Amino acid sequence: MGHTFDKDGVSLTAVERAESASVDCVDIGQILLRTRFAAARAEAIASDTLFRAGIGLALAGLTLAAKACFDVRGWVTDAASGVLAHEPSAAADAPVVAALRKAGASLVGHANMTEFAFGALGINTTTGTPRTPLDTCRERVAGGSTSGGAVAVAIGLADIALGTDTSGSVRIPAAFCGLTGFKPSKGVLSEKGCIPLSTSFDSPGFITRDVSTMQRVVEALQLYGQRMVSEHKDVPRAQLLSGISFAVPGNFALQRSDDAVARAFERAVEKLRQCGANIVERVFTDLTTPSRIAAESGIIVADAYAYHGKWIHERFAKYDPLVGPRILAGQDVSAHRYIEGKTALRSFAHTFDEEIADYDALLTPTVPIIPPRVDDIVEKDEYLRINALVFSLTELANRVDVPSIALPFGALDAGPFGLMLTGRRRDDAHLLSISRRVEHALA
Repeated sequence: MGHTFDKDGVSLTAVERAESASVDCVDIGQILLRTRFAAARAEAIASDTLFRAGIGLALAGLTLAAKACFDVRGWVTDAASGVLAHEPSAAADAPVVAALRKAGASLVGHANMTEFAFGALGINTTTGTPRTPLDTCRERVAGGSTSGGAVAVAIGLADIALGTDTSGSVRIPAAFCGLTGFKPSKGVLSEKGCIPLSTSFDSPGFITRDVSTMQRVVEALQLYGQRMVSEHKDVPRAQLLSGISFAVPGNFALQRSDDAVARAFERAVEKLRQCGANIVERVFTDLTTPSRIAAESGIIVADAYAYHGKWIHERFAKYDPLVGPRILAGQDVSAHRYIEGKTALRSFAHTFDEEIADYDALLTPTVPIIPPRVDDIVEKDEYLRINALVFSLTELANRVDVPSIALPFGALDAGPFGLMLTGRRRDDAHLLSISRRVEHALA
């Protein structure tokens, strides 16, 4: 993408847009916990100097918001929690943050999140709860746990949000804020310099406004060693998705969806069919099984306790009451229960691989409901019920370790809705390629 120069010949469009958004947004502190607009401006000027010298950086002209669980040199990595507020500042950027900045992205801030990434709604009683900007009344959650990052992209504070996805924490806020969210296969992006929730399931990922920006990020980081080919401009609409086959798991996709989401999903499926996609509705082996295995074996809470055990007892009062007790439960998970769960998940993953082998991707809604109102999930039991419902479709990809992407579809007066494509094992590049065509088909 080329530079757009202002009257002084300096490409500052992205940074100026972010600065303007920060002025217009009343709750900036609930979106970005720390900011560096002046430094980002200086970086943009330096980037343009390089451009004039014939050195174009791949992500020049794009702004970045990094989730507050990633190290940024000079900032405390607190994961939006008072528990770590007085820890030393990070000595260096996390490798993925460093790579994005080296590629030319201008870092504008540390984004708010669900405390320690343990929640799908974005609720945070310490740093505040970001709301989806698609709701003009600002009553509905933005989704979590990458809540601040999603809102930052949605309102123009950033072009790229770096987040983490353990059960859907990139894709859920993307869906609730009308954006694109990509969870790569585990191991594609470095997890170093990032506070973990679950080392078993965590995967860094990105939120962007559209697939083309996502592809630009992936290419800049050379994640798959190839250019994302998804040409579609000259293809007749009726043939846009010709040769692409999707599976709709009838016993899973709409099992817990409300009527509005079900209707929106059916409209999206029909649009894809009209564009030439082969869509097969079929019954898979119970796709809720990985969720049950992970919950019953306590993998996430055990992983979380392994990280937090060194201070959770003495600092327990500083934890968000929706987070601390669940992490503490990890101390009671037995080794055999944990190992048996991991073994069962590997076995199920093989079954999933066999059943999806003939399809380009699994097609489902991203979330079975529209964003709930903050005031409707105040009571703890209701919060936990809605929280589990919200990640009931997204967590499959984390449990069996396959790539997954959420695409926006619909508006808040009837949604918003996310359409999710979950791909085959280690087939990330192909998933991104077909996602561009799907995005065009839904436009």
